[in-house]
Parts: sequence; C-alpha cells; structure tokens
Amino acid sequence: MRYARFGGEYEIEHPGRLVLRAARLGRHLVWPATGALLAAILATSARLLGPFVVRGGVDDGIRVGDTGRITSAALVFIGLLLFQYFAQRIAQYAVAWVGERFLLRLRSEIFGHLMRLDVPFYDNAKTGVLVSRMTSDIESMTEFVNEGAVLALTNILTAVGVAVGMLILDWRLALLSFAVIIVLVLLSVLFQKQVSSAYEKVRERIGRVLASLQEGITGVRVVQAFTQEQAQASNFGRINERYFEANMAAARAISWYFPSVAFLRTAAIGLVLAFGGLRVLDGGLTVGTLVAFLLYLDWFFQPIINLANVYNLLQASLAALAKLFELRDTRPRVQELPGAYDLPSPPEGSLALEDVTFGYDPELIVLGGLTLDVPAGQRLAIVGETGAGKSTIAKLLLRFYDPTAGAVTIDGHDLKGLTFGSRAATATLIPQDDFLFNGSLRDNFRYGKPDATDRDIWDVCRAMGIGDWLRTLPDGLDTPVRERGSRFSAGERQLIALGRAFLVNPAVIVLDEATSNLDPETEVQVEGALRILLAGRTAVVIAHRLRSAERADRVVMIDGGRIIADGTHNDLVASSDAYRDLVEVWERGNA
Repeated sequence: MRYARFGGEYEIEHPGRLVLRAARLGRHLVWPATGALLAAILATSARLLGPFVVRGGVDDGIRVGDTGRITSAALVFIGLLLFQYFAQRIAQYAVAWVGERFLLRLRSEIFGHLMRLDVPFYDNAKTGVLVSRMTSDIESMTEFVNEGAVLALTNILTAVGVAVGMLILDWRLALLSFAVIIVLVLLSVLFQKQVSSAYEKVRERIGRVLASLQEGITGVRVVQAFTQEQAQASNFGRINERYFEANMAAARAISWYFPSVAFLRTAAIGLVLAFGGLRVLDGGLTVGTLVAFLLYLDWFFQPIINLANVYNLLQASLAALAKLFELRDTRPRVQELPGAYDLPSPPEGSLALEDVTFGYDPELIVLGGLTLDVPAGQRLAIVGETGAGKSTIAKLLLRFYDPTAGAVTIDGHDLKGLTFGSRAATATLIPQDDFLFNGSLRDNFRYGKPDATDRDIWDVCRAMGIGDWLRTLPDGLDTPVRERGSRFSAGERQLIALGRAFLVNPAVIVLDEATSNLDPETEVQVEGALRILLAGRTAVVIAHRLRSAERADRVVMIDGGRIIADGTHNDLVASSDAYRDLVEVWERGNA
C-alpha cells in the first residue's frame, strides 16, 4: 500500500472546479475515456459473475453428483477469467493512455506558457520551484494516472457490484456483512486523517533534513576549516531525530489499522459462516449460495482499503494539478499589445529614453525621470557603481520591463507598440556568460535565425575571424555543444554567441560587458570579433572595466538612477570628479 508521503502540502480551495477545468483541458479524450470505462465495467462484471457460476456448480453439480454440470460450471468460470483478463488489460492500458495523453498536453502547455512568461516573472521565481512543478508535481499526477485511476475505477465498480451481488444472494447475510463494513469504513476514515497528518509532518521534516544535508556537504570545507564537524553532525542529528519521530507517528497509525482490517475480515467471515451455516442446516440457504457469498465477502474488504490509498494519491494529484494551473494562470507583466506592428524596415537603430521613471518595486524607484538619446551607429558605454541603474537601462531598452512612466523608443517608435518579433530582430542582448543550448554548433548559430543556411553561418564566421578555428573541430558545424556549452571554453562560447547575434543582423546590440570574464589572450580575440559585429550598429555597453569605456564613442555615468556625466572618456576624465574617481578605482584594480 502506497501513500503520497512526499507530495507536499497544498490547500485545495475548490477541488470541484479543479476537476472541471481538468476535464475541459482533456475534452478531446472523451471517447477514449468512455472506451476505458466500458472495458473496466466489462472486466469487473466478468469477475462478479464468477461466484454465481460457482453457486450453480456446487448446488446443481456437486450436491447432486452431476459431473456434466460441474464441467460446464468450470468451463464457464475459466471463460469468465479469460474474458476478465483481456478486458482488464485493455482497461489498464486505455486508462493509462488517456492519463498520459492528458499529461502530455498539460506538460506542453505549461512549458509553452513558461517560455512566454517575461523577465519580471523569472526575476522573482525560483528555478528549483519551477523545475519541481515540471518534475515532482507531474510525477505525482503520473503516479495517480498509472496506479490510482485504475485502482479507483475498478475498486468502486467492484465494491458496488459486490454489494449488489450479496443482496441478490441473501439480503439477511448482506445486512450482517454491511454492519461490519460500516465499522471498516469508519476506521478507514479515522486512519486516513491520522496518517495524512503524520505524513504532512514527514514532508515538512524531510525538507529540513535535505536542506541540512545539502548545507553540510556544500559547506564541508568551511566546516572543516573551523573544526565544526561535531557541531554540524549534532545539528543534523537533531533534525534527523525529528524526522524519525514523524515517521514513527505514521508507523503507529499503520500498526493499528491493518491488524484491525484483518480482524474485521476474519470476524465478518466467521459471522457469515456461523449464521449462514445454521441457515443451510435449516434448509433456508443452499451450500452454493453460502460459498458464493463468502467469495463476495472476501472481495468486499480489499476495495475499501484500496480506495483509502487512492484517496491519498488523488489528494496529492489534485494538489499538483492546482499548482500547475496556478502557474498556467500567471500572466506576464510585459505583453504584446493589441494592434502591435513591426518596425519599418530597414531600422536605423536610434534609441531614446524619454523622461523614464522605473522601479522593480513601485515603492523603490531605480530610475527617476531619466532622458537619454543614442544616435544610430553610436557605441555608448554606461558606467556607474553597483546598483546605480546600468543593467536596468539595458533591460528597458530590450523591453524586458516597461517603464512606470515615460517611453523607451527605437527609431522614434515606442517599444510598447512593436511586436515582440520585430523588437527581437532589431535589438539583441549579449550577456557576460551567454547561454548555449544542448545540440550542435549549427543549431546554436541558427537559434535566432532558423532559416539560415550553412553558407550564411560560414560567411559570418569568416567575417568574425573564427572560421579557421571552427574548421579545426572534427565535426565542424555538427560538433555537439553539450549542456550549457560545456564542451567549449568561456571565450569560445562567447565567440559562438557573437556569431549567433551577427547572423540575426540586428541594428542594435546591448552588451553586458561581454569580455569581463575572459583571460587577456581570449579577450583580444573576442574584441576583434566585436569590432566586426558592432561596425555600423548601435551598441550600448554596460561597462564594468576601464577598457570598455575607453573604446566607446560616448560614456554616460549613472548614479542613483540619474545621469551625472555624459561625454567622451577623455572629456569626462577632465571634467567630472565622479568619473575620474571611478577611473582611479579601475586603474587600482588593474594594478
């Protein structure tokens, strides 16, 4: 018997609405689901007819010594078993197929929705939680689909069918059995409440155990450096002890429930055998009927026990479904507005922030009334201390966020009015550590332009001066990149990312200091590729180093969300005390 002991606790406010919403999502599966239900009904019916066949074999065959009736009853019984076997196989497969098809669509919808959510969502969301939604929560639903759904369907049909069969055989014995079954149902409800409460504590405390375990292993060097091995082990021991106590609370519930079930089953069989046997002796009941009734009685207990388990699996599955639908209902703050249009082609690439006010939290303003014009083709470096608002400007230029007030424009067009596709084709971001996807080099180059040919890719690589390097790779463009580009060094990954951006041919490029994490030799190579990539394009560089500011056509210094200096590097060194101080800090760092 299994329990959803690691399913996590989640309060489901409207389970009925949740089920209806799931039904709407799976309405395309109505006919396969109907077929699965029909197969389950046929399999259960075949099983439930068995005791009636046994009764006939005993009363009309064994009792009177008719070997022909005994043989006929045996053959019919075997035929029912074979029919039940094949119908049950079909039902099991059909239910699993319907469930897995539903989960297939749900997974695809949730992942597609995640890909459409904006940067503000991901800035606040935890990656581990999102991964958990797509793994452990889906796994909870898969467990119910593969086990719980079939158990629920067959056991409900069995319990109802057995009750009807018992009433047909003998209503007096049926009422006697139902009295014991009512006690079993009450005990099952009590057990379910007790074990659910216990496993809620188990789920809470296993989380603490895992957190302590991860913290200890991750920080083992610090633990050993300060000789705190014993203290760390003692802390883990206390947490582990509380986890043990929670598991023992669940074990105590199990320890009284299953012996109680076994006792009630034995007591019910004893009562039916006693009263039924007396009625057989009185002639009010046949031996075959008593045998058939005892078969039904034994079948009556297991479905109720199974349904108690299924209920727990169902609760975990509904909780997982509720969390997935909650994620599905999340709406991006930045959306493509109705009537959005493409930027006129070809774009020039001029940028402007017009009296822009913005804060990630409405109560905490990051940029206050900032105005900035960037002519087409200019290489602008934005400098300032950490938290000054440099990266925020980059996010606004790419419309990862919308300003609270004011407007961000490209070629005089408000970004809010443009289609996402047009904005992406016009302005591209190159971060410090660009992300490469698992697959081939060709796949990564084409990521921003899927229709690019191999010739297009090689032309870009030659223009950037990396064609010879790529030809040294044994598989050329078919070279596998591996997860996160682990096959290549940081500099090589950056070159591939630059080539990907070059292939898109954007008018505007925003760089978050693309060379700050590279060694000097690799930096020279990447800078050479950058010069080719940025030629004739508007570039906004979030500069963390002096060299990036020196190479820019213009430098803007930000402090507290406002522009405090604007000019060339040499001009600002001569005229701005704040910029001169920043340059001195950079020079001391280089020294």
